[in-house]
Amino acid sequence: MGFENITIFAAFIAGLLSFISPCVLPLVPVYLGYLSGSTITGDEPPPRSEVFSHALLFVAGFTFVFVVLFGVPAGFLGGALGKAAEYLVWVGGALLIVFGLHTMGIITIPIFNLQKKMEYGQYQSPSYIRSTLVGMTFAAGWTPCIGPLLGVILTLAVQGQNVGLAMFYLFVYSMGLAVPFLITAWMLTAATSRLRKLNRYMGLIERVSGAFIVIVGVLLIT
Repeated sequence: MGFENITIFAAFIAGLLSFISPCVLPLVPVYLGYLSGSTITGDEPPPRSEVFSHALLFVAGFTFVFVVLFGVPAGFLGGALGKAAEYLVWVGGALLIVFGLHTMGIITIPIFNLQKKMEYGQYQSPSYIRSTLVGMTFAAGWTPCIGPLLGVILTLAVQGQNVGLAMFYLFVYSMGLAVPFLITAWMLTAATSRLRKLNRYMGLIERVSGAFIVIVGVLLIT
């Protein structure tokens, strides 16, 4: 498997780990309920197609922010730095090791413990525009929380020294976050009940995520 294939795989896994992180996974049913203007776990869940369509626009919102607002600057930065980008990647690799140790709970970086809460009101009139805007807000507001994993992809994006490649890496990352979210939206209550069972494994998930970040950091340095 070539380096580019490994990078693509790492980008998708980073997105998946972001989805099951302690600051995102427990709130997935809340987000879905908020987007569809109802409660997913109530006696009368909303139509599957309605929840899924709003989830698609939510995904489109955060994908736009990650790909355009994060990916384009990272690609330009890598291209502008040229050969010097390699040194920046080494620094980024060292920072990723620190971020990974934080995620594993070995050290503490306060900024990454920030948690954003969305005001949730039941039975609001659903709006496709609102679903898109909430997705964009999600990408911006939760960046500190998923920062270590997002940092992996941004570092790889800078290393690519190409805007198109940087945007592609951020797109793959977004899909890693989007696919399980869309599956949950389609399965409704069956999926949300299973996701709750993962809460008991949050400590293990954090350690695995941290180890993943550390490994990528070491690979970038070496």
